[in-house]
Amino acid sequence: MKIGKQVAIGIAASIAVATLMVSTIFAHPGFGPGRSGMMMMRRMGPSLLEQLQVSDDQRSQIQSIFTDGRETLRPLIQQLREKHAALQEAARDQPFDETLVRSQAQEIADVQARLIVVRAQLKNQVLAVLTDEQQARLSELRAQRLQQFREWRKERSVKTDPSQQ
Repeated sequence: MKIGKQVAIGIAASIAVATLMVSTIFAHPGFGPGRSGMMMMRRMGPSLLEQLQVSDDQRSQIQSIFTDGRETLRPLIQQLREKHAALQEAARDQPFDETLVRSQAQEIADVQARLIVVRAQLKNQVLAVLTDEQQARLSELRAQRLQQFREWRKERSVKTDPSQQ
């Protein structure tokens, strides 16, 4: 019975970590450095920078911010991967060590907090480059993307939910 409780705690810790990761990823849909930044801008038809009608100088500044941001984020992302691997190993270890799992989960939370702060700093650096009109347009585009995502998610959940068929 004790082992079952320990396994349940380990699973709960893993779910909590996964939830934090997902919330971090979707905190700023379609905006920021890395996959959710410049790469996403290139995949959306006319680029986000084109839709915002940024000048060449603004484009250069934004690209520089993203380049510097990647260099700042890479070590944090690597740390996060390593800490997740360590947590998974600790959760599988027998006998189960709750203190170790909690410690690993806290370390992940600390790295995620640093990632969130860096991403927010980068976002604010980019926003400082944009004019008020461009910032307003960006807000509109983000709201549209969020709505599209919600609709897609709703359609997808209906298709995959057997009780809806």
